[in-house]
Amino acid sequence: MTQRLCLRKLLTECAAAWRKSGFFLMTDSDQSNDSNATFVDVVLEHIPEHTWNAVKTTLITHLIDAMPSQVLIKLTNDPEGYEEAETILHSYYADPTFHWNLINDSFQILGDEYVLILLDEMQLDKVLQS
Repeated sequence: MTQRLCLRKLLTECAAAWRKSGFFLMTDSDQSNDSNATFVDVVLEHIPEHTWNAVKTTLITHLIDAMPSQVLIKLTNDPEGYEEAETILHSYYADPTFHWNLINDSFQILGDEYVLILLDEMQLDKVLQS
């Protein structure tokens, strides 16, 4: 199994572990199935291209914070491997074609309302291009 497929499996496992524990950050809907693809597309349309590094960093940080320890251990072989997990996820989501996956995975793991609040708090429309 390729590294990308292994990581995809771990992210799916992470979402399932959160749903199973009953401690899911989402509050507005059951997301036990894939997020609404149209909704992900709409969110993507509203994220300026020049802000993606900041968006990626913020969402990855929150994904790792929400990651159950058993998933973190499977990912890094270290129960405190947060920095390594961050490096792995940044590598996984590095390709711009994975922006959709990052938003979808974030909705699945963190909940759509929580992700939208995070994005809103970033005030992406006010970030200047460098």
